[in-house]
Order: sequence, then structure tokens, then C-alpha cells
Amino acid sequence: MIWDPIKILNIFGFKLYIYSIFFFISFLLGIKKLKYFYKIDEHLIKYSLLGLLIGARIGHVLFYDFFYFKTNLLEAIFPIKNSKYIGYQGLSSHGAAIGLLISTFFYNKKFIKKQFFWLCDRFCIIIAFSGSIIRIGNFFNSEINGKKSNFAFPFSIGFIQLYQDKILKIKRYPSQLYESISYIIIYKILFFLYKKNKFNGYIFSIFLICIWSIRFLLEFLKEPQPNEMFFLFKLNTGQLLSIPFIIIGFLLFFKKKLKTIIYKFYYPF
Repeated sequence: MIWDPIKILNIFGFKLYIYSIFFFISFLLGIKKLKYFYKIDEHLIKYSLLGLLIGARIGHVLFYDFFYFKTNLLEAIFPIKNSKYIGYQGLSSHGAAIGLLISTFFYNKKFIKKQFFWLCDRFCIIIAFSGSIIRIGNFFNSEINGKKSNFAFPFSIGFIQLYQDKILKIKRYPSQLYESISYIIIYKILFFLYKKNKFNGYIFSIFLICIWSIRFLLEFLKEPQPNEMFFLFKLNTGQLLSIPFIIIGFLLFFKKKLKTIIYKFYYPF
């Protein structure tokens, strides 16, 4: 299969990236789906959008391109280069997750004042759904590409927007689609658990374990991103950043058992 999508729409001289369209579609559909779980208000929209965008941008700047933005600080904040609008072309899913958690915490504390995990158990279902749409945006943009694959592999794709791939007729794993499909499956699982009334952090723990384990494994099929900041034991930045989320997920999943172990440790008799 050869993939040659429209990457940029030019509307009256204003360039709009397809990825940006998918990003905001994911947010709008996510807000719509949130109405199923509880009554939303303008404060939730404001807090979640700011947390998502600020976290995603800061995450990219810190984890993936720090040395460039260190000397181009205004570009990190404003989507302008050489007096031209270029859009926010660097967003980190890890940063988005952290930013959304922080903004959700403050929203919950100020407005609905429920247990933090009450909100997380519901919010994470929407994040899985939105993440699936965002990865389709990455696919359209021919970014976060998979490694070169065997021509005999049935789902290999030629990204002809990549100049070298077009010249050398290289085909790659469509890692963006693998991730998108995986997130939809996880979304269905989390929604099933919601129907079964599995709350108090249980759904959130499954989300953390599944989403970031999938991300960790699929990184083996991806090309390293330019200017990645961390490498350790042949693990790239995305994998290293996923590990803490996976650990937190398991800690939440086994929190009752951990409480029992800790209690017996301090009070053995």
C-alpha cells in the first residue's frame, strides 16, 4: 500500500495541519462522550483543554527537543517561526497525560469535590478514545513512523511524503494505526468495566497499565524521534517515560493487597 494523504489545508492563506484537525476533533468528541458519565460545565472544558495543551507542549519541549527550544524559547510558547505561523508541531502524549491529570485534580478540588479517582475512572475512558483519533492524525501527517518492514509483510505501507522512502521505495510498519486500533480496544474494555461498576481507581489502573504497556511495546516498531533526550538499555524516551505510568497502574491495581502487606509489616502480631 502507498500512502499519500493531504497533510496541510490552505484556507485563504491560513495553513491548517490535518493533525491539528484530528487533535481538536478528538477533544470535541471526548467532551461529548463525557456527558454520558456526568454533567459537564465550561470550567471542565477550560481546565482539561489547558491541561492537555500546556502539558503536551511542555512535555515535547522537555523530553524530545530541549536543546533546540533552549535557544528558541519563543517558538516553544508561540507557534511562529521567522514571523510565520507554523502551528504547534510538537506535542507529547506523556506530557498531555501529566498535564491533564494535574488540571483534573485542581478542577475536582475546586468544583465537584469528589474523590480524585471518581473523576479519573471516568476521564481515562475518554482519553483512550481521544488517543485513538490523535494517532490517526499522526498517520495523515506521516509522523511517528514505524521502522522499515519486510515487503512480504501484508500491512506494510509506503509513506511517499518521506522523500527518502519515495526514492528508495521503502515500506514501513503503520505503527500509528497499530496504536490507534489498540486504544480503541482499550476504550471498549474500560467502558465494559464502567458498566460493571468497577470504580475507586480500578478502571484508572487498568487504563495506565494497558495504554502505556501498548505504547512501550509499539516503540520497538517505531523509528526514534529526532532529538530524543533519553536512552537507556536500548530503550528510547517514549519507553522510559511509559515505565512510571505502568508502575503506578500496578500499584493502584494492587493497592488493597499492598495496604495489607504494609499493615502486617508494621503490626506483625
